[in-house]
Amino acid sequence: MLVTKNLAELCALLIDDLHGELPSFFSPQRIFGTLLSRGRSAVVQLVQQTSLTPKQIRHGLIVLLQHNLVYYRVDDSTKVATFEANPDVAYNLVRSGKILAMIEEKYGPAARDVIQNFMVLGHTKIGDLVGAYRERIAAAEQAGAQATTNPFEDDAKPNGEVNGGINGDINGDVKPPAQTLQVSALDVKSTAHLNEVLCELIQAEILTVVNPKSFQSPADRNAMVSEQIMKLHFPDGVKAGKKKIEFDAMLSDQLGKLRDEPTRLKRKLDESRGGRVKSRKITNGDVTNGFHHVASDVNLELNAVLRLNYEKCTVEMRNQTLVQAASESIGHVTGQVYAVLLQLLGDQISRCQLDTLIDNQDGGDNPFTNKRFVTTADILDSLSTSLDVSLGIGKAPKGEIDVPTAERVHRDIPREKLLYVEEPGADEGSGDENMDDDDEFDYDSEGEVAPANHANGANGHTNGKVRFEDAPPAKESRLQQMRQHLLLLCDSKQGFVRHCGHGRWTVDYDILLRNIRTEELDNVIERKVGRQGLRLARILREKGKLDEKALPALALMKKTDVQNKMLEMQMHGYVDVQEVPRDNNRTASRTIFLWFCDPERSSAQLLDNSYKAMLRCMQIRDVHRRENKDVLTFVERPDVKGREQEALEKKYFDKYERFRDIENKLLGQVMRLDDLVAVLRDY
Repeated sequence: MLVTKNLAELCALLIDDLHGELPSFFSPQRIFGTLLSRGRSAVVQLVQQTSLTPKQIRHGLIVLLQHNLVYYRVDDSTKVATFEANPDVAYNLVRSGKILAMIEEKYGPAARDVIQNFMVLGHTKIGDLVGAYRERIAAAEQAGAQATTNPFEDDAKPNGEVNGGINGDINGDVKPPAQTLQVSALDVKSTAHLNEVLCELIQAEILTVVNPKSFQSPADRNAMVSEQIMKLHFPDGVKAGKKKIEFDAMLSDQLGKLRDEPTRLKRKLDESRGGRVKSRKITNGDVTNGFHHVASDVNLELNAVLRLNYEKCTVEMRNQTLVQAASESIGHVTGQVYAVLLQLLGDQISRCQLDTLIDNQDGGDNPFTNKRFVTTADILDSLSTSLDVSLGIGKAPKGEIDVPTAERVHRDIPREKLLYVEEPGADEGSGDENMDDDDEFDYDSEGEVAPANHANGANGHTNGKVRFEDAPPAKESRLQQMRQHLLLLCDSKQGFVRHCGHGRWTVDYDILLRNIRTEELDNVIERKVGRQGLRLARILREKGKLDEKALPALALMKKTDVQNKMLEMQMHGYVDVQEVPRDNNRTASRTIFLWFCDPERSSAQLLDNSYKAMLRCMQIRDVHRRENKDVLTFVERPDVKGREQEALEKKYFDKYERFRDIENKLLGQVMRLDDLVAVLRDY
């Protein structure tokens, strides 16, 4: 990930905000900021650059390692450890609230409680976690029996986090003793319940196993594997040709095994618990979350160390973003059907960003040879029975429906949308030639459209227009109605779904996210320079480089208006001009001025501006915190929490309320900007 100045400052500020209560004699924020600006450094170099003592540096590095905020590597020859910043995890700290909300919605409050403790503690041994929960559960039961006050009352923080950590406060021990590990156990009722929650989260890949290779950066792992392959199989070196292909295949295979090593516990649980199963409908119309809910009879490895897997959390949040986009574009019911499809596909996907060294070698993860799909029967089986799929479907006379167009099948990714991909022999489905006659669920043979005299308007006639009905036709099954929602998703301009044929559906994430990024960029351009500027940007994006003399005719605008608008857009960085001289004199009259639009550069600039805006919001919040330090210090007392209005005088309570209102607005803006960053960079 490219780390700009604004991103580096934002990551350092997030670390300072999370670890702000650490002792002042060492600062993880200062160490992390130095690693971002100076690059890979050893302890001796950090001492010189940060003016801290070696003991303070080691304490800070242990805290950062505990939360996976830095990588380290030990040189075999010198035995000196060097450290490198991990900006990806540092930025993900801003999404802690979103991740917890997503976990609670999908897996329940107990899973949210467990994930929150992993966020506070960093990577943790299962045995230590179970011991800490056992003590807290026993204390809660004893307190409940004695009818005393809530033992968790002092553990709540204003921001929703929990107090405690390693040895009461994060003091840098990588493997804390079980008797001193403090956790929140509000929703976990027993150790058996905790075991079940951990198994569920491990099978969902939300939690992953930590091994020594997990502390190495991707570049170090690639270099290590490459060096081993060269020594064992290619001692004479690798040249272009057959040996190069063999080397790339071996490298991809070894890196894939190394990446899949932390999932060994997941595979073990899949074998012992029967693996993940597709969601089943239950009596109240809801669906399960995709796991066997049976009594926990699997004993986890107590020595295994777990940590939060941000890559899988990003996949889940991407699904939420796509569902929201489909709901806003088509309708709520169609969005719910799309959510089920994405959930079934998401169970097969471990990360959003693909590694070119690994995923381009096997077709399973390559977006251009993606073979993942779900069937119509799986979607129907997982769909909640409380959802009325008859809503939001347009009805038209059967004779006016173009069946080949509606049921168009694309067995391969459309090539016209991937200009840089050339695959000879690719079969792009369209029209009657690619109609899938063997589709397991043929809408045309099984479904019947409502008759013309159906109650659908004042006279009961459609008059050739598409109408929406509150009640479905009697002969139209739930399966056929659901398929119509899927076909709406296929026919959308964004390309939410692709119909593969044989009752199979898939999502081309690369094309879909590219279209959504373009929409986000268009929204920003429209807000900055207006509709006319957006029209000019779209023309340049479609036509490529154009002479300034051709733009007025294409945009149907005056020449002066076009010139003024193009200069304004150039100042914002959305377009640029290339000068092509006709001769060596390079005079203006003998020069061709070609305007062009570079979406990638515009997106990169928009991304950096988003970092800068988030940083300013966090800094403004810190200013207001310092201005209201006296009131905030008072309300953070354990005997004041929850009863601020009673404990504070009116003028101080009003001051506290104003601060909370300002803070909520600033944090809300940060969350909206993070949604934009996720679309432009992570999804």
